[in-house]
Amino acid sequence: MLIRTLVALVLFASVPAAPAGSFDGYKVESIDALADAKVPDVIRKALDTKGLRLLNESGKQYCEIWFAKSISSTSAEVQGANYAQIAEGALIGVIKFASDAVDFRGQGLKAGFYTLRYGLILQDGNHLGVSDARDFLLASPVAEDKDPTVQLKTEDLYKLSRIASGTGHPSVWSLVPVSSDEGLPKTVKNEREHVILETKIHLKSGDLPIGLIVMGKTEG
Repeated sequence: MLIRTLVALVLFASVPAAPAGSFDGYKVESIDALADAKVPDVIRKALDTKGLRLLNESGKQYCEIWFAKSISSTSAEVQGANYAQIAEGALIGVIKFASDAVDFRGQGLKAGFYTLRYGLILQDGNHLGVSDARDFLLASPVAEDKDPTVQLKTEDLYKLSRIASGTGHPSVWSLVPVSSDEGLPKTVKNEREHVILETKIHLKSGDLPIGLIVMGKTEG
């Protein structure tokens, strides 16, 4: 009995622990500054010197993301928004998809680099049931997004993002509240099996924890 117990303890101790910031094989790791010349220099200079890489359960790269050094903030209140302190139209960062991806609406997005800007879903009949909250990041082709210091107006942001989706709707990526401020950055899953990247972004008013759905689409 003693031998069996010792063997069991050895086997248990030899099982590797899950990497920090991961679940079920998903993993977030730190990466260096964005240096790819495909992204205009003016955009790269607006980004932090460190980024994040998201690996899937097979250990393959899904995406890389670099957040802006300083993001415009506001004190305005917006009904139905979780992150109203972010200025609408502000540059949040740049994302690179290693292969073709699907946004929160189920629209295809080709592999490559895209800027991400904060936007609010329109309150009209075309968008009812898409999300429980109005907060989204809108993806736009990085070559088309010329000035990181400008807060794009809603109509201009939607127009730019429609280029990315190739449809009548912008490419939207849902923002949700974080499950916990501890252990950021990390990945979690919600009850709908959406994969969420939880991390902090740098607002001019201070750091802000956010949750970004990077895998999964609306059922609405």
